[in-house]
Amino acid sequence: MCICGFSAVKAHQFFTEEIWDTFKQIFETYMLEASKEWIETYGGSSLLETVYKALDEVVNLSECEIYSYNPDSDADPFLEKGAIWSFSFFFYNRKLKRVVSFSFCCLSNLVGDGFLVDNLCSEEDGEIFDNMDM
Repeated sequence: MCICGFSAVKAHQFFTEEIWDTFKQIFETYMLEASKEWIETYGGSSLLETVYKALDEVVNLSECEIYSYNPDSDADPFLEKGAIWSFSFFFYNRKLKRVVSFSFCCLSNLVGDGFLVDNLCSEEDGEIFDNMDM
């Protein structure tokens, strides 16, 4: 993580989350498909349980303050090109003096297929839509 990417961050973009359940609810809602694939591939523990264990090993979640980060989309240092949505959380343990940044996002299939998002609107005469049902 590059600290310089946070030079435009404002305090009002961070929100204190009272409990793990807030993170859990967002994670389970938006990562449903990834969680299904995780179970099919690895079996055993769910993706959320695996994330919980990994975070707990590093920052001891029972002692953490959890913050969600809701930036302006133009100033989000975590937002990847082609992202449809994203969530960022910080898990902060004052006692251990540790912070874990955890972000997850959904990328457009167009990015995965090699299309450049910036060029989509510059196609002449809507050529990109020629073979689509409208």
